[in-house]
Amino acid sequence: MNFQKNLLIVTLMLLVLPGVSASPLTADQCSGYEKGTITFKNGKTREAYIYVDYCNPHLFQSALRTIDEKAFIRYSKGKKIKKKAIEKYKVKQIEGFTLESGKEFRRVKYANLFSPKNTDKLPKSQLLEVVASGPITIFRRGYRTRNGFIYKPVMDAVLAGGDTHSDFMFNNFEILYQKDTGKNPKNIRNANLKSLFGDNPEILAKFQNGDYSFRIEFQRPASFSANCDQRFLDSLLEMVNDYNQAGLTATSK
Repeated sequence: MNFQKNLLIVTLMLLVLPGVSASPLTADQCSGYEKGTITFKNGKTREAYIYVDYCNPHLFQSALRTIDEKAFIRYSKGKKIKKKAIEKYKVKQIEGFTLESGKEFRRVKYANLFSPKNTDKLPKSQLLEVVASGPITIFRRGYRTRNGFIYKPVMDAVLAGGDTHSDFMFNNFEILYQKDTGKNPKNIRNANLKSLFGDNPEILAKFQNGDYSFRIEFQRPASFSANCDQRFLDSLLEMVNDYNQAGLTATSK
């Protein structure tokens, strides 16, 4: 009995080690090098191929790995990339980066007040995806999948591997909002919507009348912690995009 119990523990430990999973993910599911432009803290820019892993987003949210054109050609042919060809950058060196696909990531400081770990509640610099930009900016923040506190639903998906892992990571995340660029982004689950949208009475009235599906989504409880899904995000973006467009139109007059 003890032997079986110990074997189960060892097996679970192996599953959560970096590079090991119950059903390995293929590169086209989650990860790979994407061409993009990095903007450094000193204002300089550089084109490179940036490693992005959407199934383990905490990796590129906390640091970047890049290669040049020559190394990318080797990579695209399935050849191994030499360690010396990989350049690494810390978050503090970078203002943000954009991918050729159009995705944008910015360095922001965020304090995760929902985390049970006290250290997570201190503001930390992270590179987060920008999903809406304007008077209200919306960021998507992916979950940690290893090395540190991991939510149980996230770990369950990681252990399941394959499509279960990738589908979960693409459809589950945290959403942050920023209205005052002088302040750090906050979690949308803590938002006072009247304060956030109240300076546009028309948008707020449409929300209160139920014209935006976000009214229902915002009331839908999170499945865990401050979790949001794609349906929640899409409904929020409909409202935010209307708000941002109205704000930009007003300032252009």
